This record gives sequence, structure tokens and C-alpha cells, in this order.
Amino acid sequence: MKKLILFFALLCITAFFITAFCTSAFAQQVYVSVDKNGVPLYSDQPVAGSKKLELKVSLQNQQPQQETQINPLASLTDEAAPYQITILNPVMEATVISNQGEVVVQSDVSPPLADHHKLRLVLDNNQQSPLQQSSNFRLLGVERGEHQLQLQALDQNGKLIAESTVTTFYLRKTTIASPK
Repeated sequence: MKKLILFFALLCITAFFITAFCTSAFAQQVYVSVDKNGVPLYSDQPVAGSKKLELKVSLQNQQPQQETQINPLASLTDEAAPYQITILNPVMEATVISNQGEVVVQSDVSPPLADHHKLRLVLDNNQQSPLQQSSNFRLLGVERGEHQLQLQALDQNGKLIAESTVTTFYLRKTTIASPK
């Protein structure tokens, strides 16, 4: 009888450790994010902009399946498009001289925007333009002084999906006191 109880206790302890090992080995989370070059990065730790992947693990031996091409970015496009937005003009800390307060903003969006995504221009934390596909903007009536400029990409629901770094520029208007 003692041998049976000892055997049963050993069996329960073994089952407990096997269950704990399998659960911990397969319950870990995997997160995917996209770096500035559009390359997917996988990690067991969440980072800003990462998405949790659902992994299904089977303990059964399976027949080898045919290789299939998997696009790791396909699941990310719903939440975060991997756009790199760069303001080309005006450059950081540039001085723009215009009596009319005209500022031409040129940018680069890589990869090109999807048809259902739009850009908006933000000047001093205020939206300055209607949403558009073009990466070039023209502002009129900008006051003299220091300004912060940023481009934002939005999805079809108006959700922010990417943004450029903030560019600071200065607008100078020629006056009689300062003709140059």
C-alpha cells in the first residue's frame, strides 16, 4: 500500500512539473514591431508600437508542410503603417524669408502612401491643411518668428499611424528697420 501511495505521489509531482514546464515554455508572448527602415523586429518584450502575436503551438508531431511565404508586416498594416516621413524643406533651424509669410513644405514619405491614407500638416500644434495624398504643402500668412512643423499620416478612420519628427524653422519678413 505504501508503495502505491508513493508511486501515485511521484506520478502527481511528475505531472505537475511537466505541466508547469510545458505551460511556461509555450505561454511566452512574442511581439513584432517595425524599425525606421521597415524591417520587422521580433521580441519577447513589448516596445512602443509593437503588436502582440498570437502563436499556436501543438505538442503533436506533424507531417512537414509545404513552405509558404509569410509577410510579417501584413498583420501590422491594420494598426501601424510602416511609413517613414521626413520633412525635406524647410530644414531644421532654417530661416525662411517671405513678406507674405509663404512657406513651402516638401517632404518624403517612404513607402508611398496607400490610397486610403492621408497626410496632414501641423504648424505650432494646429492643423494647417486639409488631408491630402500629396507630400508637398504651401502655407500662406505665417507670422514671423519661430515655428514647429510636423507631418502626420492618418488612416481612413482618422487614426494617427505615423508622424515625422518636429522641425523648427524661423520666418523672417523684410522690414524698413531690417531691409536685408
